[in-house]
Amino acid sequence: MTQLDAKHSQWLTRPETQELLRILNAGEAITRCVGGCVRDTLLQVATRDTEVDMATNLAPEEVMQRLKAAAIKGVGTGLQHGTVSAILHIEDATLIYEITSLRVDVATDGRHAKVAFTQDWQGDAARRDFTINALYADADGTLHDPTGQGLDDIKAKHVHFIGAASARIEEDYLRVLRYFRFHFRLTPEADLDAEALAACAAAAPSMATLSGERRQAEMLKIIRLAAAPKAARALNEAGLLAAILELPPQGLDALDAMVALSDDPILRLMALLPDAASGVGLAKSLRLSNKQGERIRAALSKAPEGRDLQEAFYVDGPVAVVDRAYLACAKGHGDAAHLQAAVRQAEAYQRPKFPLTGAMMQAAGLPNGPTMGVMSRLLEAWWVEHGFPDEAAVAAELAVRMEK
Repeated sequence: MTQLDAKHSQWLTRPETQELLRILNAGEAITRCVGGCVRDTLLQVATRDTEVDMATNLAPEEVMQRLKAAAIKGVGTGLQHGTVSAILHIEDATLIYEITSLRVDVATDGRHAKVAFTQDWQGDAARRDFTINALYADADGTLHDPTGQGLDDIKAKHVHFIGAASARIEEDYLRVLRYFRFHFRLTPEADLDAEALAACAAAAPSMATLSGERRQAEMLKIIRLAAAPKAARALNEAGLLAAILELPPQGLDALDAMVALSDDPILRLMALLPDAASGVGLAKSLRLSNKQGERIRAALSKAPEGRDLQEAFYVDGPVAVVDRAYLACAKGHGDAAHLQAAVRQAEAYQRPKFPLTGAMMQAAGLPNGPTMGVMSRLLEAWWVEHGFPDEAAVAAELAVRMEK
């Protein structure tokens, strides 16, 4: 039998993993590690901290009972689908293992599946997306390849759907994005499989049925890839990118440049967008966080010309200024020197405190109320424009304005 290389499977030999497998394998039960942890070990990119998923022939209720008896916290994160999360705390870290009962799909609608629990490892493998993700490993590292294709595809770095690509995609349309992600992660120089590409392209109208959160998670993984520009172009040529983002991308060339400049996925997404309105639309479509959405809006908003960096930092914030410098370089209307200066000064930036106080305005004879607010805003604009002079200069300018 083929075995996992112990050098690249430290997640498996970790005491916590072995103890959990011992608990779940007691009696006649069979529990194996499955999916990404096995795949990445065979690709020699796994680490001790690689996330571990497990498949078991135990019912989810039995999994919960065994965890409870062993004083391990179990959470039914997806009991209707047979998934239990085992949560272990070690030193300053928290380990989460997802344990899913063997299952077969009874009905699917492209987003959700009704499943039935089974004892059939072959059936469990058949419901997964790609052959490289349907590999299982015992506690001792012994490998199982129920599809008979997974190990060969790992060696060849081929991404193949299990069975008919169209059937797998109709079960869950997110598999379209996953197919592109794995292909451009493993074999960016190779041509996409013709059958898989046709099935993915045919699913473009169904991208809208996926939640923004699910599209976001996969798109951010794709955009992080070294081959992100190739992936984006392939998605675009298949009519998928606009369907996934829910807006037409306009910066594929800029994405090439941005990948060379930064590995920040939000900056790379911004390279695909023409303006702040499209950024707002993208944030809404992909259900980005409020902080991410505001960052995109600020970076893509047109800044007044002529501001020096310190003034821009104060008015717009250093993050927006640096983001704009990256975008300017990527889109060909900025230079590396300005970008380097923005990054360097942003790292050392400390926002100055506007020295005007209410007491100063009262002493100058300004009555309490809205008038103070108006004067404060006018003086602050003057203070920024004049390079942040000291309190005495602000007081003098206030006196001049009070005389008018």
